[in-house]
Amino acid sequence: MKITFLASQYARISGGNRALFEYANRLKKMGHSVRWFVLAKPARWYRIDHWSRFLNKNVSVLSPDVIDWLDNQVPIEILSINDASLIPDSDILLATAWQTADFSASLPASRGEKFYFVQHHESLWTREKSKAQKTYHLPFRKLVISTWLKDILKEKYQQEADVLVTPVNKESFFKEEKNGNAGSRVCMLHHDYDWKGYKDAIEAVKIVRSENCKIEPVVFGEKLQDPAPLFEEAGFKFEYHYRPTGEALRKIYSSCGTFLCSSWYEGLGMPAMEAMLCGTALVTTDTGGSRDYALNEETALVSPPKNPDALAKNLIRVLKDNPLRLDLAEKGYQKIKQFSWDSNCEFLIECFEDSLNK
Repeated sequence: MKITFLASQYARISGGNRALFEYANRLKKMGHSVRWFVLAKPARWYRIDHWSRFLNKNVSVLSPDVIDWLDNQVPIEILSINDASLIPDSDILLATAWQTADFSASLPASRGEKFYFVQHHESLWTREKSKAQKTYHLPFRKLVISTWLKDILKEKYQQEADVLVTPVNKESFFKEEKNGNAGSRVCMLHHDYDWKGYKDAIEAVKIVRSENCKIEPVVFGEKLQDPAPLFEEAGFKFEYHYRPTGEALRKIYSSCGTFLCSSWYEGLGMPAMEAMLCGTALVTTDTGGSRDYALNEETALVSPPKNPDALAKNLIRVLKDNPLRLDLAEKGYQKIKQFSWDSNCEFLIECFEDSLNK
């Protein structure tokens, strides 16, 4: 089967990118012909330096190992301009973001049966909200990564979708014995998107510190190489890791007793799931997408978004109650283990074949 992935970018380390590359590589290993195309950046006729992109339509091919944060075997093909002639005929055309769905709508049927892999309700935060919303009405077969997204498509857009909760790669993330100081170490992600809730997380940490509860924040992210601005903003220093991948990221998760997620909304929330598979307890906001794995008082402690006080209360509970933290960690670990890449890929192929047969 010939399968074309259409992406809006490729270099960013994110849960969504990691999931898409996992699918692409696993489908390739299953014997399918997989190609990964990246849409061109906007080109303007009034920009002389952009003229060559219009006149010399081409595709630049990057080696698979340009993706250095996972084992990628699929070359990256970057369009000079978004033109249908640069996209090959295939059996399946898989849009992976609203921009790629918008472009896919203009492509002829020969480019493949059209699927839309919805990994977030992008109209919540993208600048071009109306354009994103229109793509949800396109007559593509919809795939979503959480029950929350399925419900949104049904309620807001009257669209049906198949749910494929993204699993965690069990070869990259797994449980190890934790050190004695793990209990006070709290891992969190830094991001500059407001809806990621980083400022809420830091505010919650400040509240915990004011209660004389021992907490050691461990922050990682890819936006800032120098954490000095973060230290200044928080008013205290903490352990910081820039762009950790693979084993380094697993060791960070494993060194911490708790993972703190403070997002206002998430399509799913892979960092939390990765940490849980490393045996780390989860304290999270109700992000919507997390409802498939963060069951309050069972696999996680869950509080409302944009509420640092409630987040801090749950943090204090796990920091002071070691049996509670260990129980949440074990039940969370067992929950994440239930999601399977093999099952997901088999279901995905069934969806593709069903669409082709129809």
